[in-house]
This record gives sequence, C-alpha cells and structure tokens, in this order.
Amino acid sequence: MKKIHGFIFILAAISLACNFSAGSVPSETPSTIPATQAPPVATETLIPATQTLAPTPSASLGTIALDFVALLCNSEWMNSGQHLQVCPVVNGDQSGGYAVAIDPISENLPANTPVLLTRPATNGYAALFLRYPSFTVLEGDRFRATLGCQTGAACDVEFALEYYDANNKYSGSFLSWKYKEGNALINVDVDLSALANQKVDFVLTLRPQNDTPQQDSSLWIAPHIYRP
Repeated sequence: MKKIHGFIFILAAISLACNFSAGSVPSETPSTIPATQAPPVATETLIPATQTLAPTPSASLGTIALDFVALLCNSEWMNSGQHLQVCPVVNGDQSGGYAVAIDPISENLPANTPVLLTRPATNGYAALFLRYPSFTVLEGDRFRATLGCQTGAACDVEFALEYYDANNKYSGSFLSWKYKEGNALINVDVDLSALANQKVDFVLTLRPQNDTPQQDSSLWIAPHIYRP
C-alpha cells in the first residue's frame, strides 16, 4: 500500500484519535470450527484515498469499552499450532507471528492514533490469533477499525474478529474482511448486538491469503469496541 497521505485523511484520523488515551490453541484451524450462532451482518466501507474515514463519535456520546491496542500485552497470542510469547522483545523470534503497537506518525497518522501492526506466522503454522480477556457485550456495542497494509508491504490477508464463548468454545468464522495491497482501506463498523449479554473472549485474527506471509505486515487502525 502506498503511504497514506493527504490533508483530508489526516483530519479524519484525528477524529479517530480523539477518543483514545495514549486458552488454548484451537485443535484445528479456527475457520473450520462451526459457529455457535449466525453472525451479525458486517458493515464495511471501502475508502479511496480521496475520501475521509468515517468519524468516530465523540466521547460525550459514548465510550471506548475495549481498546484492542491498549490491551495487547494482556492478550494471549497463538498461531494455528503454538502458544506464543506475549509482547516479546523487538529482536526476539517473530516466526510464529507477531503484533506490536506502532508509532502512528510512521503511517502518516496523527500522534495518539492507536495503530496495531500484526504479522502472521512464517514458520508453517500460518495465521495469528490474539485472544483478549473476557468481555461482556451489551446491546448496541459496535466493533470499529480501519484495516490495511503497512506502508511498503505487499500484504494479501484476511482480517477477522472471532471469539471464545463462556464455555471456551471457539466461534469459528464470525466476522472477516479480505484485504490486498493496492485496495482501498476498509472502514469497519459492525453492530455486535447479536452477542448482547454474553461474556466472550474476543480474538483478533490475521490469516495470510498467499504463499508469502513474510510480506503480510497488516494494520488495525484504532480497533475498538464502541459503546453508545
């Protein structure tokens, strides 16, 4: 993806930033496990470079109930066959998959924009799963994020939001979005009311869609659960 630029995009990203302050390994590939219920309909918007990102409502209208970037090191890291060290040192082994909060300025975004960089496993186990602490979903909660490649990366991936239920059963394919370098960014805004009053462990998932996972450095810009 070419470097994100343009005054209009920066203004929109500032709108995103203003709301933020600075188990077990699945026994089979999670996408093959049947879902426990029908998923909600995903809403996504492809964002050409000449258009703005959809603004996030101001804090006065709601709250950030779960900030996936801030809680990265509280998550459990897995690929399709291994548990991984959480938040390893920068020069540690990244072949099993890796995630890190990065400086938004490196992606031409304003300071304070939460940005999560994820890379899938390159050691034959494919994918990366970040399982977050248990969270009780309320009616009207929404998952929001902007998805794309890191600058200079020729990524071809599937982003997904999945979950474990209170019985530790994996949801299987829940919500997903495919993205390839050169496409318009994807702005995601999904109503999670189908899970209302359930306690779940959300999982941010990245699956390579090519034979070169080492090129699949991918960005989750301001991924969060918004509560009106």
